[in-house]
Amino acid sequence: MLLTSIQPAMHQTAMFSVADPRDAHQEEAEEVPSGLVVRLETISIGRTKYRLIRRVTANHIPTIDGWACCLNELSMYVGRGKTCDEASEDLEVQIHTDFQRLFAKRPFEMTSDEQRKWSQIAGVIDVLHYRMTTPLVVREMGQVSHGRISRPYRIKWLNGKNYTIEPDKVPGELMSCAPGQWIEAVVLKDPMTFGIVEIQSITKVKFRLPSESEIERFWNDMPAADLDSGQWP
Repeated sequence: MLLTSIQPAMHQTAMFSVADPRDAHQEEAEEVPSGLVVRLETISIGRTKYRLIRRVTANHIPTIDGWACCLNELSMYVGRGKTCDEASEDLEVQIHTDFQRLFAKRPFEMTSDEQRKWSQIAGVIDVLHYRMTTPLVVREMGQVSHGRISRPYRIKWLNGKNYTIEPDKVPGELMSCAPGQWIEAVVLKDPMTFGIVEIQSITKVKFRLPSESEIERFWNDMPAADLDSGQWP
């Protein structure tokens, strides 16, 4: 929530202002609407936290139907709700949704409108920091072994790598796996080292690797390729 981190110190960080008569030639950017004004350094929604390149101003403005919330630096977004919190949350969801949707696209995949939105978002949110600190969510398949102890001790993934199980960093159901049990796991990985940060969930699966004789038989049973006898270019 936009207000989550600043509510305890609201009496120190918030202020009310009454709009004064303005000179007709004064720049529009200098005008601050009457309402609650809060300075922000991060935007958070759920588990996702966006660090901002610089502090931004969130204006909470009373409306006929409740409240509106907007950022001076992201003028294309306006959150609305019956309360300040609802307006803040609506604004966060809009920014969060567009960030995730556009972050997954390459520049040539964006429309001109999306490029304008991304340019404005990237001018406020520290995209490099997000990319370097947000864990990758991947699926891995592996086999559990107990080693010389009476509990699951290691997972050998299909890619050949081993993971030593730390009971306080894995789902509880993993500790019930019998030796040799195959699992499919949802894993968080460090975006820089690709090391496992956390195993979020597991599903026990029936699976086994084929033997060398089965692989050889499968290979021999494959139909021969019917290639043109002409010369290769």
